[in-house]
Order: sequence, then C-alpha cells, then structure tokens
Amino acid sequence: MPPASKRARKEDSPLELACEWGSCQESFDRMQEFCEHVEGHLKALDIEDGGNYSFEEHSCLWKDCGFCSVENAEEFKRHVYFHCYHTKLKQWGQGVLKAQPGIGTCTIGLHNRNIVPDITDNFICQWEQCEQPSLANPEWFYRHVEMHSMCMDVPSADKELLVRCGWKDCEAMFKGRFKLREHLRSHTGEKVVACPICGGMFANNTKFFDHIRRQTTIEGQRFQCSHCSKRFATERLLRDHMRNHVNHYKCPLCDMTCPSPSSLRNHIKFRHSNEKPYSCEYCEYSCKNLIDLRKHLDTHSTEPAYRCDFTNCDYTTRSLHSIKNHYKKVHEGDFVARYKCHVCEQCFTRGNNLTAHLRKKHQFKWPPGHPRFRYREHEDGFMRLQLIRYESVELTEQLMRERPEGHEGEGEDAARTDILGPGEDEGELFKDSHSVD
Repeated sequence: MPPASKRARKEDSPLELACEWGSCQESFDRMQEFCEHVEGHLKALDIEDGGNYSFEEHSCLWKDCGFCSVENAEEFKRHVYFHCYHTKLKQWGQGVLKAQPGIGTCTIGLHNRNIVPDITDNFICQWEQCEQPSLANPEWFYRHVEMHSMCMDVPSADKELLVRCGWKDCEAMFKGRFKLREHLRSHTGEKVVACPICGGMFANNTKFFDHIRRQTTIEGQRFQCSHCSKRFATERLLRDHMRNHVNHYKCPLCDMTCPSPSSLRNHIKFRHSNEKPYSCEYCEYSCKNLIDLRKHLDTHSTEPAYRCDFTNCDYTTRSLHSIKNHYKKVHEGDFVARYKCHVCEQCFTRGNNLTAHLRKKHQFKWPPGHPRFRYREHEDGFMRLQLIRYESVELTEQLMRERPEGHEGEGEDAARTDILGPGEDEGELFKDSHSVD
C-alpha cells in the first residue's frame, strides 16, 4: 500500500489515468486505484517480487513501449510501474499546457511518448534511521520521501528556524518544509511534469516550458539520437541527451558494460553468483530470489498458475505453454504487428516474439553479459532491433587494452559497439566510433 500523507496532494485532484496495457481501456482518476489495477496485470503474468524467466516471458504490453527484458522479473515490474507514474506526469503536463494556451505545443511527435527510462534498482530511501524496505513503484517511493519532509517538526512561530535535510551524507539546511521537499528531488531524481506529446520528463514547469519554446523558436528537430530516435532542436541538446546512453563500467568477469555501479552489481548478482539462499520447504529446490521460489511453490499447489489478463476472459491454466497458446489463438488479433525483423522483414505483434525469432532464426546475440535486445521505432512506424551501444572513452581505452593485437578501434569520447550477427567474431566488438561530447 502507498505511504500515507496528511497533506492534501496535487495528485488527489481528478485525473484521467488511462491504462494502455494490451487491449485494456480502463481509466481511473486516482493514482492508488490506477496502480492497483496495473498490479493486477502483473499478477496475471505471475510477476510479483522479482526473479528470472526465459527471454520469451518479459515483454511489456504497454502501447508503443516495446520494452523486452530477460534480466529479471523485478526489473520488469519496476518498468511497468514507471508507466503508471509517467502517465500521471503526462496528465499534469496536459493540464499545464491547457493553462498556458499561448506557449505552443510539442512537435517532436508521439512515437516516443511511452518510452520510459531503464530502472536498474528498486527505489531506496536513504533518510536517516528510515526502515522503509525498497520499493518497486516510483509513485509510492516519492510519496514516502515527501512524507519525511512534511513530518519535520517546525514550530510555526519560529520562521528563522532552519530545517536540515536528513538524507544520508547531506548537511543542507532550508527555511521550511516546502524548500526541503524541493531539495529532496535532487536526491531522488523525482520529476514533476511530463510532455503529453513526446513523453519527456522535467524537474519543474520552467524546464517544461523551455522544452516547448525551443521547438517554436528553432525550425524543425534536425538532430536525431541514433540510439533511441528522439529528436532535438540543437546539436548541444542531442549531445547532452546522448550521454545518458553511454556505459562507464565493465564487469570484471565478462564483457558486460553498464551505465551505473548499481546495474553492474545487479548483473554480477544474477549472472555470476552461485548463491541460492531461497529454499523450498517441501522439496530440495533452491534459487537466487524470492520470485523464483514463489513460482516454484506453485508446482506444489492445485490452483491455476496462469490467468488470462484480457478483460472478460476467464481462461486459467497450470501451463506456461498453454497460456501462450491461448494468447496466440484467442487474442492475437488484438495486437498490431509493429515489430519487424531487419534481416528478413518478418513482422511480430510483440517484442518478445521478435526476440525469439532473432535468436533462433538468425542466431543473433549480444556479446557475453548482454542478454537483452532493445527495439526502436523507425520512420515507417515499425520497431526494429537497436544495433549499437556506446561506451565512455575511459571504458573504451580499458577495453582496447584488454583486446588481443589486431582488434583495434577508434574513439574520441565514446565507442559505438554493434550487436553481433551470425558468423561474426565475438572479439570484434568495436567496429567504428561516435563522438558524444
């Protein structure tokens, strides 16, 4: 359940929060009901508290998303909950634009409106002596952190009394709870508004207005990110954006590169650790995480493990194979075949089906440690495989030193690494370079 807060909140105002999961068309005016509804979609997929599934199981059905993950179910859960939070911010952005009719509108387009950032870890409150467990839902996390600022004991008669930030290793002081609340967003990364057209998120309304004004004062969005297809008015804005795609950390045990220390820790835990601390009380089975254990416990139950998540469909089954066949035979027509293979042009309704096709039909794979394919939208509206990733210049130099002689690459500020196709040498990672500075 979400943390309680005594203060009347902005999100308590009526909203139109539309669920865009698969063919679902329900809408809600409160975030709590909206999040509980989306949680029902997750439960129908048997995803609760994290874990690992085969690559065919992790495909986000949110409209125009295309996210497909094989890392772990907890990552998938965070991703879907972020859609809830993102939907709310876009609603707020719509209200802001209606209140400022003369400011203009976003011209970037709708193709990226439901693309959300990668969330590599659960959200953890670092307020001193806070015992709140980590949270997968950003909405509940940001409400919880705000609660700390609103519960500070500040005598109303003493207007000069400064309030100290209780975040770990922070000594900042502020006049009142409101300033502290704003400051806490610098620790949590919380955004307050999103563009309803392109989905971009902003820390305040001023930055959102700048986003709109830049498009009305500069003709066209001539600079496009080669990684995610977002467009920008200036080359400087594109370069600033590109830095978010650059990996800085390399796994010491394989060729995996990551954008942050937390994502590297997660990778090592799930890919290189043999520890299995979770054990079944009914048999000798053990596993790495709680969701795998809960999934295994279903084998000891007579209750159906899989339920169709389509409205007005009561189909249940004990078999993963059966539920997949059910979706294919009964509900396949409810999806649009937007995922296209860049090799043979075959189309698919879901990203995970294209993933399976690329791996089985064309033997595509990431270098060791990269178990996920990502897809981006092209100008014809189809989602195709994203073929490159970027490393920082420091990481590139490190990787070049580790390469055998003859495998040299160029690099100014970041190296572009191509996905391996059939018949290519796994050592041939750096085919060319791309500057992002």
